[in-house]
Amino acid sequence: MTGVNRGEIERFVRGTLGCSCPDEVFQSIAVSHSPAVAGRPPIVQLLVGSRLLIHVVAPPTEMPGDGWIEQLATNGRAARDRHGYNRFRLVIATATPLAAARELAARFSRAVLGDDKAHLHFVCSDQLPAGLELPAPAVQVPSESLRTVAK
Repeated sequence: MTGVNRGEIERFVRGTLGCSCPDEVFQSIAVSHSPAVAGRPPIVQLLVGSRLLIHVVAPPTEMPGDGWIEQLATNGRAARDRHGYNRFRLVIATATPLAAARELAARFSRAVLGDDKAHLHFVCSDQLPAGLELPAPAVQVPSESLRTVAK
């Protein structure tokens, strides 16, 4: 867990994302980075206690309608199921509120229809704990306030 503060991760997961994970889950925290591929943005993956899988991304700078959020939802759920994790949370981090948040939330909801263990969150980039910073700049389009929009 080099470069990542356990307390900061716990505050982020519990406070910002609203997860009610028990204390023992935070004894094991792993962070990894995946580069952008095939139209998918880079991913910072956070695994908390071999139970909670979190993918943190900055949306593409041009908001394509090519299914990137559906791809992230599908791949995250598949990884959660393949490894036996309890939950998957997709976190979209931006410097300012995202104009397309409502549309993205609807697309995510359709992609995970019936799955109450997959969640979408929009957060401000400065809410990310040290070690979870994203390599790509976030979209700078103001709109509605940041919040959890799909559970």
